[in-house]
Amino acid sequence: MRTKYKLFDCEAFCKRSVELKDADWRQKDISVALGLAEGWVSQTLRKYWDLGAQGLVARKTTGAPPRLTADQLERLMEELEFGAQHHGFGGEV
Repeated sequence: MRTKYKLFDCEAFCKRSVELKDADWRQKDISVALGLAEGWVSQTLRKYWDLGAQGLVARKTTGAPPRLTADQLERLMEELEFGAQHHGFGGEV
């Protein structure tokens, strides 16, 4: 199961990946040691080679703004706790 990391954690993983590569570690060994996907390590090293240290700076991904307000999201979570059958669905799937 994959874990979501905060931005500062990702930046630390990026820097550590580069340090290990500079110490002649293989990408596969880096991914195993840090618990990361090989593709992630590969992309991180590519960014570093292309952009230098600036490529390792974590950035929050942009996307569509949330459509629900904080109050609406809280209400949704409360309603989900009631379960599917409470809302007229057959079964809890």
